[in-house]
Amino acid sequence: MPRHIGASLSFHPTEKPFVLCHSYGTERTPILSLRDRHASLTVYAHESFGKAEQLKFARELLAAVTAYVDAVETYTTDSTNTPERR
Repeated sequence: MPRHIGASLSFHPTEKPFVLCHSYGTERTPILSLRDRHASLTVYAHESFGKAEQLKFARELLAAVTAYVDAVETYTTDSTNTPERR
């Protein structure tokens, strides 16, 4: 069984973040890439994971990103959360 390394990272985009999905069809695991002027982050399921585990990871990632979008939409549309009223 391969060793797994855990990490805790923060990615704070500035004015021009770049997000891209690198897709390789059936040749290899896709890679989600987040880049900014001073940092980059790649996200993918390790190739040692089975295809079912990779799909599960991708769906969990999608659910988390969807929740993040919902939270940002709430934050940016709530009139009581303007900088003047914090």
